[in-house]
Formats: sequence, structure tokens, C-alpha cells
Amino acid sequence: MAKKESSGVNESLALKPSELALVLEAFYTQRKPKPIILGSPGCGKTALIYQTFREKLHLPVFVFQATLYDPTEIKGLPIFDHEKNIARFLPFEDMPNQKEGILFIDDLPHAPTQTQNAFMRIILEGVAGAWNIGGLFPIAAGNRAMDRAGAKDLQTAMANRFCFLNFAIDYPEWRKWAVVHDLSPQVIAYLGTPYGAEWLDKFDAGRQINPTPRSWEFASDCFKVLKGSNLRTALYGCIGEEATSKLMGWMKFYDKMPDLQKIIGGKNIYPEEQDVMYATISGLVTVARSFDSGKQRIAVYQRLIDYSVSIPDKFIELGVLLAEDLLELDSETFQKCNCDKWADKYPDLLNF
Repeated sequence: MAKKESSGVNESLALKPSELALVLEAFYTQRKPKPIILGSPGCGKTALIYQTFREKLHLPVFVFQATLYDPTEIKGLPIFDHEKNIARFLPFEDMPNQKEGILFIDDLPHAPTQTQNAFMRIILEGVAGAWNIGGLFPIAAGNRAMDRAGAKDLQTAMANRFCFLNFAIDYPEWRKWAVVHDLSPQVIAYLGTPYGAEWLDKFDAGRQINPTPRSWEFASDCFKVLKGSNLRTALYGCIGEEATSKLMGWMKFYDKMPDLQKIIGGKNIYPEEQDVMYATISGLVTVARSFDSGKQRIAVYQRLIDYSVSIPDKFIELGVLLAEDLLELDSETFQKCNCDKWADKYPDLLNF
């Protein structure tokens, strides 16, 4: 039987980021229903909003952390109007009023009840006191009560006004995001392995430091600037001791990676161990990124596509993964390459 959250959302119906983005775009187009995204801490809710609306649709996104506001702050600054002998409100300068865009209210389930009530007026009517959000579309988000991360169930009156959407963490989609955003090949490769995948999101409210998609991004930053014991210590601070130990234990495979420049130069070198092959694929994508767009990058892309065609059958899925990463990184360059041999070898796996 599928596990249910206290909010009533069935986990088996959770949406992957790409699916969630399509739903949010549809809701924005017709300005209803009003969605609330629920997911574990650090899963990527805010990043999804930016990617969907700011990066893809080029719309302004205004983020409000619900826990930082008192109810009176949402309505504006109360003042006394001596002429009319009444009290009224003045809007604060950070209260947006736009014809188009997103008002993203984050951590709503964490906020006190009175603050939730104030935001409910903004969500339902677009107006609260002096604040009129104009044509902005409100989207709320928060952690799930089941995660025991400080989130509470919304009041019934507010919950009944929302369409609840559960965020599903999915490694293939996370990998696409990671490739585009230049995360370190060590992190991308490790989390792609069968035993590394379980560590992409392992939030435990009983621990202060947890491996989550957000904290793996921090770990990636550490790989780019640190080495040795300093790297290990910094990783502890990002993803925790257990996840760091697992990652650093796997690094022995990464250190066996062949000379990537020789592969780029035309030599087909295929490691025997699957983990080393994972590392090689991620490393090659990073190398491909380093070439500027133009003839040189096209040549490198073509070389790596040809490399994936000759990959041993036991690594056939990794050959597909290499091509998918290249496509995600630069689709325009990829489409200029000759993929006939690749399509002949992988006709059943071609999904782009």
C-alpha cells in the first residue's frame, strides 16, 4: 500500500521535476488553480521555480520566505490618516506589483498560523492591506510534515484552496540539471552508480547535516577548490560523515580513470570496471564543456559520439548516457554531428 503523508498526498503520485514544471506552466497560463509544492528539505523546489519561469519563460520571480514575515508586515506599515481620521497601510518597498511573473512563497507550512492567514489573502485575492500583487501568480512551497523539519500541516481552510503537488527526486533529471550547471564530475559520476544513487537524497531530521540535492551542489563546489584532508573536512560539513566516507571510498575508482585527452585525441580506451567507466563518462562531458562553441567543440562532440558507438556491450547504457549528457549540455552543437552510426547501434534506446 502506498504511504500517505499527513497532507493527504499519495507519494506514488509525486511528480518528477520535468512533469511538475509542465503542470506549473499550465496553471500559470490560466492563473488557476493555486499550487503548493511539497518536498523534502533541499530537494530543489526553489531551483525548479527559477528554472521553469526565470530561465525558460524569462519571467520575473519574487521569492518570499514566509517564516521571515509577521502578519502586519505582509499588509504593510500602519499609519494614521489625520485628514480622514482613519488608519491605513503603506506598502513596503519589497512588495512587488507586476503585470506578469511569479510570487513564490517558500516555507509556508513553517510559518505561524497568523502569517499563513495573511498570505492566504494574497494567494486567494491578490491583495492584503496595502499590498496588491497585480498580475503575479502565487506559488507556495514547503517541506512535508512527515520530514519532521519544522513544517506543520496547513489549516484546513487554507489547504482547501491549494492544489497539492508532491516533488519527486529523480536522478536522471537531476543529472541533466547538474551537467548544465557544471557540477563536478566526481559528484555526478558517484551519484550515478547503483550504490551512490541512494545518497542523492537521504534526509534525516535527526541529523544536522544531510545529503540532499542542495548539499551535493555544495559538495561539488568543494571539489573544485580543495584537495586532501581539507576536502574531506569540507565534505563532512556539506553532506555528513557517512555520505562523505562512502564518496571518498568510491574515489579510488575515479583515480583509475584513463587519460581523457587521449580519448579526445582518438584513442578508444574503455576501463574494465563499471565504476571507472561512470567516472570516465562524467569526466569526458566536463572536458567537452571546456571547448568553446564552434568547429572545435563540434569536433570534440563528434569524437565522443563515435567513442560511445564503440563502447563495449556491457556498458551500452553508459554509451547512451554520454550522448544524453552532451545533448543536454549543448543541443545545438550535438545536432550538427553525424549520429547515424549511433542511431544504428542504439535504435531501441534512442529517446531524444
